[in-house]
Amino acid sequence: MSSRLRLWASVLLALCALVRQTASDYGPGSSSSSGSGPVNSDGVLAEVRSALTELCESAHRYVVSVVGKQTVERTVECIQVAIRFLSEGAASGLNVIAVYVTEILRATGINVQLPFPHFTPEGVASVAQWALLALTGYWLLSLILRLAFLLIRRVLWLLKLCVALWLFVLIVSDTSASTDITAWRLACLVVACVLLGLGRVRTEGDRSSHLEGRLKSFEGRLREVERRRKRD
Repeated sequence: MSSRLRLWASVLLALCALVRQTASDYGPGSSSSSGSGPVNSDGVLAEVRSALTELCESAHRYVVSVVGKQTVERTVECIQVAIRFLSEGAASGLNVIAVYVTEILRATGINVQLPFPHFTPEGVASVAQWALLALTGYWLLSLILRLAFLLIRRVLWLLKLCVALWLFVLIVSDTSASTDITAWRLACLVVACVLLGLGRVRTEGDRSSHLEGRLKSFEGRLREVERRRKRD
């Protein structure tokens, strides 16, 4: 349990370090002072940066309280060294690929000029950080939506069950209705419950038995194939 907690804390710390470094790289000091961009977009970006910074600081404090300050510092140093090493290697590789591609295109008679002179480790690291943040956000959003869908599904099932029980109590407690009318009402209620899917509740035992039945049928088919091969 402690190893899992340390692993999740390290992952959270890495994400916090990436977000903080990205926010500092694109902070207010790094923006141009020409005033060509719209004011509203700058305000929104500043609010987003401040929210991300506050979130990362709170997460950093939580991780420090869980795993300790020394572990946090060592993890941050390892992450920075790994990012620097990988960004330098990726930048050099991309520069070589760009040179070869431009030479091949020039040999075929196509003059291509890149919009930037060469790839830098800082640019590669920045793009990688934003890509990692986008993937992490997509994963978190998909997880939240999946949990919300499951929760809404359970809530709707409980609401249908409560409505069915309420109707059952009303039907049974109606003393003015005859026996035939009560039976017809209960039959209609049962049909409505079946159509609404209140009876589709599978347990782990049902799933395991269903899987076991499929495995047995698959084994039977394999035996039939082996028998046919032996006959041939």
